[in-house]
Amino acid sequence: MHEASLAQGLLNTATKAVDDYNEKHPQSNVQRIAELKCELGLISCVEPRTLTACFELLAEGTVAEGARLIVDVAPLACRCTHCGHAFTLRQRNFVCPECGNENIHFNGGHGLTLMALHVASEDTEHE
Repeated sequence: MHEASLAQGLLNTATKAVDDYNEKHPQSNVQRIAELKCELGLISCVEPRTLTACFELLAEGTVAEGARLIVDVAPLACRCTHCGHAFTLRQRNFVCPECGNENIHFNGGHGLTLMALHVASEDTEHE
């Protein structure tokens, strides 16, 4: 299950960002991570619910405990190699909507990107 290793990577990145911030700003330390927003590639073969569940388990006992993980699936830009039609896929249906051909070209769609990290200090939340 590579969702667990991806969740651990997200957690490591987020906690390192908090540690770095706190080191540079000792007068306004971040107390907890409130939310992480991520973008997941359409063909990443990652199940968002499993990723979220793994993150919740791994975050226990850290500054990210109780943090909300929001995972948005990114659309995939494609071009049909048969008719040249450019289109965007939002579901894994690899067929040109113009001509029905299955020979489509695309780049990317595999990654997981941390887009935003929302944190909270003692009294307020920050982005």
